[in-house]
Amino acid sequence: MSNNQDPLLSLKNDYLTFIAQANKSLGYNPYLKGVLFALMSEGILISQEQIMRLTGYSRSMVSEILTELTDFSSRFPVRETRKPGDKKKYYSCSLSFVQYTKILAKTNLESSETSYEFIDALLPRLDALFPQTPDIKHVYDLLSFLKSTYYSVKALITYVEDQLDSILETGNFPDINPYIKKTLEENKRSSHVPEIEIPDSDTLPQIKHDFISYLQDVIPPSGKQRDLITTYFGLYLEREPVTQEQLGELSGASRTAISETLSLLTKIRSAKLVKKPKDRKKYYSPIISMADYSLLKYTNQKRVFTQIKSGINSEILPELQRITANEKEKNKFEKFLNENLYCYQILEDFISLMYQTFSQ
Repeated sequence: MSNNQDPLLSLKNDYLTFIAQANKSLGYNPYLKGVLFALMSEGILISQEQIMRLTGYSRSMVSEILTELTDFSSRFPVRETRKPGDKKKYYSCSLSFVQYTKILAKTNLESSETSYEFIDALLPRLDALFPQTPDIKHVYDLLSFLKSTYYSVKALITYVEDQLDSILETGNFPDINPYIKKTLEENKRSSHVPEIEIPDSDTLPQIKHDFISYLQDVIPPSGKQRDLITTYFGLYLEREPVTQEQLGELSGASRTAISETLSLLTKIRSAKLVKKPKDRKKYYSPIISMADYSLLKYTNQKRVFTQIKSGINSEILPELQRITANEKEKNKFEKFLNENLYCYQILEDFISLMYQTFSQ
């Protein structure tokens, strides 16, 4: 039966297309989210063909995503099975939308938990450099900000671990200030690092190079992601616009990798090309400060969550009410949509809390 002949199936397809596009704008795999949400919304065993009808995806795409979702390493519990006397494979996902939100929140925070504890060994070296030039102060301020952000993320992760079940159950957010206070105390204690031996020949370029080396040890090993992160931080370490060659010397990445990364950063408006008078070289610099970039990321997430809620409230739910279909199926889909609204409101509120925490 085609979507045109089944209004409820057509509406589900519209919803899954909408939710996949929203997740794509957040940097997630839209096809994975589309298949996962199809399984979650149905709540029963369905075949690959049924998933194809719900999502509009090709057989090869659905097959690829199901392989990923049923892998032991998947965070989302998708089950593959067969029915008695039926050779087809069937799939189901037992997650409620609240349980999905819990996994999503923890995954997002874990991916943000890059450890910057190594900065404690770099700040005293910056202090020891003389004279204290604007370039030294620039790097010192950047590293201090990263260290402070690291402890803010730790506070949020501890808060979520302790309070997430209660938040999802009640929709209320307990006071986060005790967690912030605790991490500030940890930050203060960690600042009293053992005295380190600072060589007389220490220089600002060497400290910046060591920062990138330490960073490469703590970020994921994926080549393209590593090039992106190290190049981006290389831009922020410099007070003035820099060339590809300077970034290559700092990060150790190849000229090709630096060039591809800078093209991507300028395309997504995270970096800009700068021309200097009577100089044929290309220079690059960040468009906004590191602090503003961190806050902008959360602002964009909140905007997408707001758009999802608006789309469900103003388009999906009203259309569902106009459909004359199996009441049981309508009620099940309506319940799923209302769970969406509840959880996306919590995610929006949590982003507001994160914004307030980081802005402090």
